[in-house]
Amino acid sequence: MFRLLMVASLIVGVWYSMSGPNIRPGSYLVLDLTGSLEEGQANGLLNRLLGRGRSLVDVTDALLKVRHDGRIAGVIVRLGPLGSGWAQTQELRSALSLVKAEGKKVVALVEVELESASKEIYLASVADKVYVAPAAAPVFNGLAAHFTFLGGVWPKIDVAMQVEKIREYKSAGDELARESMSDAHREMGESILSDTESNLLQTIAAARNLTIAEVKAVADRSPSSAKELVSAGLADGVKSRSEILSEMGKGGEPVPTITDDDYADVRLGSLGIGDGPKIAVVHAAGAIQYGDPGRGRSVVASHQIAEALQNAAADSSISAIVLRVASPGGSPAGSDEIWTEVREAARKKPVIASLGDVAASGGYYIASAADRIVASPGTVTGSIGVVMFKPDISALLTRIGVHTQTLTRGRFSRLMDLDKSFDDAELSLVRKQMNDIYALFLDRVATGRKMKSEAVDRIGGGRVWTGQQALQNGLVDELGGLSDAVRIAAAAVGIHDADKVRLVHYPESGLLSRDLLRTGAAAAATAFEPTMVRIAADALEPIEGLLSLEPGVQVLIPELPRID
Repeated sequence: MFRLLMVASLIVGVWYSMSGPNIRPGSYLVLDLTGSLEEGQANGLLNRLLGRGRSLVDVTDALLKVRHDGRIAGVIVRLGPLGSGWAQTQELRSALSLVKAEGKKVVALVEVELESASKEIYLASVADKVYVAPAAAPVFNGLAAHFTFLGGVWPKIDVAMQVEKIREYKSAGDELARESMSDAHREMGESILSDTESNLLQTIAAARNLTIAEVKAVADRSPSSAKELVSAGLADGVKSRSEILSEMGKGGEPVPTITDDDYADVRLGSLGIGDGPKIAVVHAAGAIQYGDPGRGRSVVASHQIAEALQNAAADSSISAIVLRVASPGGSPAGSDEIWTEVREAARKKPVIASLGDVAASGGYYIASAADRIVASPGTVTGSIGVVMFKPDISALLTRIGVHTQTLTRGRFSRLMDLDKSFDDAELSLVRKQMNDIYALFLDRVATGRKMKSEAVDRIGGGRVWTGQQALQNGLVDELGGLSDAVRIAAAAVGIHDADKVRLVHYPESGLLSRDLLRTGAAAAATAFEPTMVRIAADALEPIEGLLSLEPGVQVLIPELPRID
């Protein structure tokens, strides 16, 4: 019975998708930007029927359609708390600014309750009119960067954590082993925070016809009510959604609207866009692991991404490749496999790297092989360094009554056993391996960026940069988002209208039955997950990446600094 219902739903969905929704002339797209946007390709019909979350591509595709759809007069953006990082937020802002450039109106309605809303107000400032919902209380209170340190945890649970890092700015080592910031970590964090604040203040000042000093003074006052935001010049009024629709309408009727869910059924090709020459977008989102993808959280599986790059490079109908990287790094072997395939693909056709919220350490490693690298000002990138960690859990095992015995052959056969610490010879061996990997990392970046290894080392050292800082240091070539990377790739092969390009997303989607099983299992897990478990998981999110890693040598940052 379930299968029959699913097939019937698919048939209805396909028919509706082909026919498209009925849109009245002069309508406004109502775009809800509350929560997070996934990296990766646009959701297909099945995912939307099953309620899968939206991706960044879903939203930017919708705004691209608005620019070419004569029935749509503009966009009303409903802004709740954003889960996106600064780079994604900047990409959304850029896409909305292109809608305005087409002569279409953009209206923002901020609906954040009593919590920090600097990022939401930053995004809203692109609009022609910014309103705050009557019951909302967004707080414009500046920025704070949050870091989590685990060094005090291990003694309490009888674990001896051994951490080695190359070099002084490699903060993944600090966050595992220390209880507070090192001087180098603090210097790096202050630099990232200052650069992010500078972009925030400059952008809002220009958009709201204020000076940077005035915006800074507003943040220091921290207005928290809707009326205070209007008085400060950050908003134009206090209105509900229904009041906005009535005010924009004619003859006493509210302006006609269409939801973003319904608008997703408008095909790009029906508007004369997205149906031209093909450009591949290879999505590398998640921690990098060597081999094939397994079950569980999203990873960048090196064999899968390598195969995607090979297929895109071999397909004669594809003109160029965009490598979209949203990864904190991970396996050195996996990173190097992908780097090699990016270089091979670039011998056949242009390859442009587009960096998301975070593309650091191994994430930057794989991007460095591209012909050009595009990053948003708020992208977290760089972190050219190596870290190794190994917990010794022997005391914990003894305390709970677990005893182990091991038979060996070979001096270093117990190198990565978790019930012992490294001895001097083992530690020397591991440090040599780490130095070799760091030297290869420098060489790979130097080769890809056409720099000397010594120059890469000077701006490396494990240091993390914003996209703006990375541009100044020669680690990226241009500021922009995924659509800018597509434009650059299109221009490289003589395509002058990037809106005509048809994007082909890799890795390819799985079989229908497999997607159904995965989606159904995820929905079931969420439905039966206790509330307290979800709260605890949210609290541990900054260190989730570290806790899920296999011990050993890694090229990664633990988590992009959370700035809000």
